[in-house]
Amino acid sequence: MSFIWYTIAAVLLIVWVITLVDIFRRHLTMKQTVAWVLIVVILPFIGAIAYWAMRKPEAGEAEYFAAAERQQRYERQHEPFDSTRP
Repeated sequence: MSFIWYTIAAVLLIVWVITLVDIFRRHLTMKQTVAWVLIVVILPFIGAIAYWAMRKPEAGEAEYFAAAERQQRYERQHEPFDSTRP
């Protein structure tokens, strides 16, 4: 039973660290950065969920995901329809 708790704790720690790294990586104002860091440090799991829920994608991210989705759609439409594919 303790293995499950250690696994959950490890996952939560990883999410918490990734959230803090993302806060510092993004180009936020100093006030926003300090506010988010305080929220995530004081309320680790709830703060991380709130950050990821309220996080706005950067302009490059939105364009990248849109291009990737277009590429996948194009590949699906132009793949051969037969039983010889692996």
